Amino acid sequence: QDLIHKSRLLPIEQRPFQRITKRLLAPESLIYARPAQLPTPPPDGATGDSEGSDARAAQEAARQQWRTDMHLDFAALEDNITRIQLLRNSNEAERQRYAAEKLRILSTAQAIRENTSELRSQLEEAQKTLALRKTYDELAEKITSNRMLKPREDQAAQLEKLDAEIHELEEESRVYKRTWAERREQFGKIVDEGRQMLRLIRDEKEEAERKEGMDGDEDADTGAEGGPASVRGEGTSQAGTPRPD
Repeated sequence: QDLIHKSRLLPIEQRPFQRITKRLLAPESLIYARPAQLPTPPPDGATGDSEGSDARAAQEAARQQWRTDMHLDFAALEDNITRIQLLRNSNEAERQRYAAEKLRILSTAQAIRENTSELRSQLEEAQKTLALRKTYDELAEKITSNRMLKPREDQAAQLEKLDAEIHELEEESRVYKRTWAERREQFGKIVDEGRQMLRLIRDEKEEAERKEGMDGDEDADTGAEGGPASVRGEGTSQAGTPRPD
């Protein structure tokens, strides 16, 4: 129904077509009207000729007028068709423009929706940040409003003092490390010297034991050469020089 309503012609557009149709298809149209036959001529031939010529002239004038009206009606119909064609072309161009405008509007709306979603997420993040900052501000207000806190100048002096103490402690730590390294080196030297001393003592002891062993062997040989006297003397006198250990 909408298509029929859109495609139907307006009354002012139908008039040239209706007039042409009426002039061509109507029963009284000159196309279907045959030339009128003259009745039996009267006795007076001049009067009959004049009446016939008048009828032919009237018929020719009517035909000429009909032809002129048809030319005018066809010209009006041609103008109407041209106007309809131009209007149709204009409507087609407008429809294309409206379609392109619709696509542009839809793309713009989609971009706006995406931008709105992004802005909404940014707004949520900003609200969270604002709430966090408010919390920090409240904590800072509680801290700064505490009367137990010292002035900023005193705190700066205290920080400088603490920095100086830190530097002193770092210097002491470096001195302790250096002293500990020196003492460890000295201790290592002492340990090495002690080991060398123990080695010398052990060598001297072994040398003394070796010498004592050699002296004992010589005494044994001397007793064997003395015979019974040596044995008797050894048996009678038991309180001689003690044998070295």
